[in-house]
Amino acid sequence: MRPPSRWCRLFLLVCVCIPVVRAERLVLARSTVTNDYLENRMKDGKLQPQTYVFMPGRFLPGTTRDKSLERMSFRAIAERLAVDLRRQEFHPAAALQKADLLLVVHWGATAGRNRDSVELSHGFETLANMNHEAEEARGALAEAVEAGDFMKAALVRENLDSLASQSAVEAQSLLGEGRGPGGADTAALLGLTTELQKEGGTLAEQERRKTLHDMTREECYFVIVMAYDARTLVETRKFKRVWSLRASINTAGVNFPEALDRVAQVAGQYFGTRQKGVSFDYPPERRRKETVTVEDIVVLGTVDP
Repeated sequence: MRPPSRWCRLFLLVCVCIPVVRAERLVLARSTVTNDYLENRMKDGKLQPQTYVFMPGRFLPGTTRDKSLERMSFRAIAERLAVDLRRQEFHPAAALQKADLLLVVHWGATAGRNRDSVELSHGFETLANMNHEAEEARGALAEAVEAGDFMKAALVRENLDSLASQSAVEAQSLLGEGRGPGGADTAALLGLTTELQKEGGTLAEQERRKTLHDMTREECYFVIVMAYDARTLVETRKFKRVWSLRASINTAGVNFPEALDRVAQVAGQYFGTRQKGVSFDYPPERRRKETVTVEDIVVLGTVDP
């Protein structure tokens, strides 16, 4: 048998490499929206422009030391998201009282499963730090409630919920559990639970679920945007969520700034819209860099991660 020609070898090499490149660009997104919000925003079949201000939510650093993630400021994240929020007619407001929405953004990395003994020791330290942080958060919550600072109290409660979820994931992994069908906490965080609970279906649908399951087992960057009605918040001091967007990408072969850019491109298609399930998207390279000036963006209660 003759050995393959040079061009044949090149073709085979390209075929082998393409899935790897595409895997690094795969972004999963899940968007949900309430019925009344969607009905009120659509007029004559068109989206009505809305304004917003940002607030930092929970930052989860993951279990692997990642300087690209640690060094990213919340304002930089907000500026990146603001570019693609415009695609769904969302624009910055000058203050919460003048805004239609409060956008609370959670970001970070999920916990990977394949760790060596050194990483396991770090995992136990991480769990201990989480428990200590939770104790401090409970104290801060009591102080905020006593002082009548409802916004701080609500944010601290969200932080406590996220800490509890992340601690459960970390503890489960350290105990060697969840290596079978698990990853339930990560699936909930990334918005994949409903899809993973489905059974049967076509071969393509089964492959999609396998991809989703793998995402719960591997380390992923994620960005979650929770939109709350600003008027309700100002007038009643209650948080009324009207839509949410959860997007994630595998950390392999990409740093957080690159991942954020790809996630934001995909999220721009779905902010404030309804999806039937999880979307699988491969965003292209941007042809030009777009920005929203710092002065245009209002960030409430900025806290450096």
